[in-house]
Amino acid sequence: MTAITFTVDLEDPSERYAPDGRYIAMTQRILDMCEALNCKATFFTIGRIAESAPQLVRDIAARGHEIAYHSHNHVSLTKEAPARFKRESAEDKDKLQQLAGHEVIGFRAPRFSLTPASAWTLGILGELGFRYSSSIMPTDVSLFGFPDAPRTAFTWPNGMVEFPLPVAALGKYRLPYLGGIYLYTMPFFALRGFLRRAGDNEVLWTYTHPYDFDSEEPFKRMPHTPLWISTVLWMARKKAAGKIRRVLELGTAPPLRDRLGEAAAANR
Repeated sequence: MTAITFTVDLEDPSERYAPDGRYIAMTQRILDMCEALNCKATFFTIGRIAESAPQLVRDIAARGHEIAYHSHNHVSLTKEAPARFKRESAEDKDKLQQLAGHEVIGFRAPRFSLTPASAWTLGILGELGFRYSSSIMPTDVSLFGFPDAPRTAFTWPNGMVEFPLPVAALGKYRLPYLGGIYLYTMPFFALRGFLRRAGDNEVLWTYTHPYDFDSEEPFKRMPHTPLWISTVLWMARKKAAGKIRRVLELGTAPPLRDRLGEAAAANR
């Protein structure tokens, strides 16, 4: 059986983080879907949400899901300053842990922006007690690709585990296929084919965002996003929730915090 961990990048594309923002209602939709599928997920949470919607963080954790960290304000790591990144990450980690009632050990870079140029962040993350990252795209098809990185889970020199974005070989290219715009625009038969080719040592995971479930929201260009990508993502909302559900119905795996042992085994 295919075992896929469900992950959610918990953020507000409007960047307002209002206490009654649409991202809160959409997250509840995701939680209800998880409950219907008996699925426990990892929610990579923006630090500002600890202040704007603390009860949402509590609710997610109370339903048995993992709270992990997604930076303070969704700034790409390539634009971060070390001192600010360390201060905000330390403060946010503490706040999220208090709300979740469990240790926050996972990190995901905004836009998968952990690249050779931003690898300095790993030292700070390790110092703050993070045990794993899910932040790289081992491909060159993206602005923030890390094409020389392994396709399977591996350990950084500082001991942190990395769960790379799952990719499949398509000719000379590595193509992401289990989340975001890649999943939503891909025929499902192609996804099934890529899954059949996945190695036994690959830690598979899919990802989504609350706004992907918001099919009723009128079109708005997303900040810091090209118009064509904003348009495609908005159009994909009509089918995104159904596509994610079909992926999870193939077979779910535990949150990423519970798969560190698989990563260690793959490194032997």
